[in-house]
Amino acid sequence: MSRTKKSIRNVIFTIVGFVVTTLLQLVNRKVFILFLSSEYLGLNGLFSNILSMLSLSEMGIGAAIVFALYKPIAEKNTEKVKSLMALYKKLYTIIGTFVLIAGALLTPFLHLLIKEMPDIPYIHIYYLMFVIDSGLSYFYTYKRSLIICNQDNYISTTTTMLSSVGTKVVQLIILLLTHNYFLFLLVQILFTRLENVLISKIADKQYPFLKDKQYQKLSKDEIRTIRNNVFAMLAHKIGMVIVNATDNLIISKILGLAVLGVYSNYVLLTQTIESFVTKIFSSITASIGNLVAEQSKEEVEKNFNRILFLNYWIIAFCSICLICLIQPFIHLWLGADYQLPMFTVLIIIVVFYFNGMRRTVLEFRNAAGLFWADRYKALVESFVNLVVSIPLTYALGVAGVKLGTLISLLGVAFWVEGRILYKYLFQKSVLQYLFLQTKYAVVTGIQLICAYWACRIIDLTSLSMLLKFVLQMVICLIIPNVIIVIIFWKTDEFQYVKNLVKKIIKR
Repeated sequence: MSRTKKSIRNVIFTIVGFVVTTLLQLVNRKVFILFLSSEYLGLNGLFSNILSMLSLSEMGIGAAIVFALYKPIAEKNTEKVKSLMALYKKLYTIIGTFVLIAGALLTPFLHLLIKEMPDIPYIHIYYLMFVIDSGLSYFYTYKRSLIICNQDNYISTTTTMLSSVGTKVVQLIILLLTHNYFLFLLVQILFTRLENVLISKIADKQYPFLKDKQYQKLSKDEIRTIRNNVFAMLAHKIGMVIVNATDNLIISKILGLAVLGVYSNYVLLTQTIESFVTKIFSSITASIGNLVAEQSKEEVEKNFNRILFLNYWIIAFCSICLICLIQPFIHLWLGADYQLPMFTVLIIIVVFYFNGMRRTVLEFRNAAGLFWADRYKALVESFVNLVVSIPLTYALGVAGVKLGTLISLLGVAFWVEGRILYKYLFQKSVLQYLFLQTKYAVVTGIQLICAYWACRIIDLTSLSMLLKFVLQMVICLIIPNVIIVIIFWKTDEFQYVKNLVKKIIKR
């Protein structure tokens, strides 16, 4: 099957999985809030972030070895793949064990991360259940990565979707019948285990050589290259975790679990969309790795510009929909008590936009193996983020946390990543990249002004809130996309996306 056809198939499975799991997730959250307090929501967010901090033990090993797999897979060098997978398995067994032990050792110190300990019984047991759910997953990650590298991401997406659907349905039943948080978490652990075993069995069937105990040892040069990439990715990992995983910790410690619970609903919506976009790009990541390994620099740049345009279209559309619709949606879904101020929401979504617009650069950087070149970027970004976020949180609340993230994102990460890619892969000035990003940001602003103005007109009518929301959805669906068609119709990038959509429809 061709690279394009595999990408299209992966995208289709991703979209179907996203729609099904998102609907169930929204219903699940609504029922959760009905039967359990917002402090339980805060616990979910806090424990997830603690485990994100523990994921530092992964050190970027996954990205480094996945990059090393692209070439032998393209060359059908099974012996080299076996050697890399054996190393991958050994390292991830160590990591999974470390996460389980280190996570458990943190249990007595949970009170240090919460402003006021809530009146929730068995809080330490709930935390340990999160640790078990997270730690066990590491023992199977290496097989999932091989499936994705072979551009069979639809397999991973399907198993994840089935597991997620099963989890959410059973959790809903548990909440409705028992209101029991322990059983709610136990279901999550059981389905995570089931999904991992299933993906392991599929990988063993598709790649029988994984069972082969005999394999060649990697050369010293190969080990050195992987080690250098791991060290570089560790710096990225530290920075990423500090920037992304400390928001909930800061809110919990400074503002409390109740505020964190309200904030977590906005995080759920933005992260659900981020997850969808990530899966779309993961569906073509192996294609990017294949492209960088086989095509000329000019061909790679042309495809980069095309994918960046697709990236912009998706992220701009999602950002505009969020700004115009997230407040009325939260009101309809959970009630006015669960709404944040509009200024805070705006900052959250601006961060969402610029984070989303990094996606293409990061995918091409990973595919090209440019981990070492910007190894210090993430550390500088994380330092700036912490220094700025903490005082801003005391001054502005939740908005301060996200404003700190935005300052570090634009001041460090955004332009450095573009500079590294253009310098080492395309041998061009970063100004070309910044021009593209500025152009897309300006057009996004135009789209937003038009859509937001139209939505506010609907707000002035005497229609019911639900009908207003439906009409605003229609506005957000039409106006941003019409503006894109008008402005970019004649470009090569637009024609590429148009042809891609045609192929998906024909499928």
